[in-house]
Amino acid sequence: MAQGKRKGAGDTAQSFTVLNGRHELAVRRLTATAERVEVAYRITPALPERWRDNPDGSLDAAGPPVFFSVEGVDDLGREYLDGGGAFGTDPEGGFTDGSLSLEPGPAPEARSLTLTLMLTCGDVQSTHQLTMPL
Repeated sequence: MAQGKRKGAGDTAQSFTVLNGRHELAVRRLTATAERVEVAYRITPALPERWRDNPDGSLDAAGPPVFFSVEGVDDLGREYLDGGGAFGTDPEGGFTDGSLSLEPGPAPEARSLTLTLMLTCGDVQSTHQLTMPL
């Protein structure tokens, strides 16, 4: 595959109710390069903040731990593993935007990717599968 990006037709968000119906997870976009696949998402309302800043510069736990991971299998049977991610809450606190990566990048012949998304917040877990074109 060339070094450029290959954006899947996944620009149309696919949404799921997660964490006992308290949040909506929208998978917004899937972008593939030779090295990795990036999955962009939004969670509404925002996930709870995990840490609170104190005036002395220390941190206190403010909310439950949040873990979000992804695994994938393409239509050729090739497996993709979680390569990490990043997320942040919008300044108004209305949503959490983020991205997760999978490694390695897809083979040029691959046409779709089935994702398994696992989201845990405290003791509540949600797992969802979806198939997106590459």
